[in-house]
Amino acid sequence: MNLEEYKKQYKKDQAVGALSIENRLKEVYGTLEPRFYSPQITSFQGGNDPIDGVAVYDVNGYYHLVSYGMSHLYYSEESVGAEFSKWGFEFSFRVKPIEEDNGEDPFWVIQLMNNLGRFVNETKVWFEEYQFLPLGGPIRAESDTDIVGLAFVKDNDLSEIETPHGKVIFMQMIGLNSQQLKRLEEKSTKEEIMSVIDEIKSVNPKFICEL
Repeated sequence: MNLEEYKKQYKKDQAVGALSIENRLKEVYGTLEPRFYSPQITSFQGGNDPIDGVAVYDVNGYYHLVSYGMSHLYYSEESVGAEFSKWGFEFSFRVKPIEEDNGEDPFWVIQLMNNLGRFVNETKVWFEEYQFLPLGGPIRAESDTDIVGLAFVKDNDLSEIETPHGKVIFMQMIGLNSQQLKRLEEKSTKEEIMSVIDEIKSVNPKFICEL
């Protein structure tokens, strides 16, 4: 798509990139409607949170959360024809609900996505497949979970999309326990990361985090 085609197809008040993400989610989930959470003031309006929205789907006993904000969400003539849309990815995370939350959505995951988004915006270092990240403590604050790290892999269900602003990869965060994280810290090769991910996948093919 060139700039002239872009101008003809979209209006300046349209969230062009967000629409591309939404369409991909509809391809996967059909008529299943997510709950959608946005900050009171979006980044587009000058807010402090890098993530302008998170869709939360109820799927077979777990939540699937997908971010809106690491790619260009809004009308942007400057972004037309780029290889990647902004940082080129959106966060994805699957997690089982816990009884103590009494049915409340996992807002701590939204906070985690925002914290990681701030890290990317500030350092200009983005996340790619087969990377890992120590969290410096439990993935959920004030929790005794042994999930203390993350690995990143392309979300098998959402994969990637081509938007008018460039490619967007849906990057799934995989929870790592202390033993898995120690193993990767001692040997931080791509092969070792892939080995750990394959071991998790053999017993947890959707990479659903369980605290």
